[in-house]
Amino acid sequence: MIKSKIVFIIVILLSIIVFPYSFLILVLKSDFFSSIVPGWHTTIYPISALVKFIILLIVAFFYWKLSKVVNEINIRKAVFYFLLTFPSVLITKLDLYELLNYSLKDAENFMLKIQIIVFIRILTNLLFFAGQILFWIHYKKSMRKINLNFLNSTEV
Repeated sequence: MIKSKIVFIIVILLSIIVFPYSFLILVLKSDFFSSIVPGWHTTIYPISALVKFIILLIVAFFYWKLSKVVNEINIRKAVFYFLLTFPSVLITKLDLYELLNYSLKDAENFMLKIQIIVFIRILTNLLFFAGQILFWIHYKKSMRKINLNFLNSTEV
């Protein structure tokens, strides 16, 4: 068993890591769109990090609510949740295109490496959302169990 407040703090740290700091630049600029490549006047920053940040904030809120009524959480469930969530948080912060060495001379190899990157991103996003769904199921079961215990104790 692990303290529920420790799990809450770890989820907060994950949400701080995944926070899309590039959006802070948008606050300082007057235009939401910017030009990264000369001649291209509309480059929209990816919002996947922002979506993950919002989801992790919601999960952190529910972990906080859970920590108010439950002192300890099963360590296997917490570790399983983090094993599903952390790869996506890490991949969100990495630029996978820089990690793979590729050249434009071999077009088939180039396309294969792009497909590998897309597969990695899709897989980690699926793991992330599976982790959030499993947390929600755990949260609902825990709250139902607490409510049943409360109802049984008041009937006596």
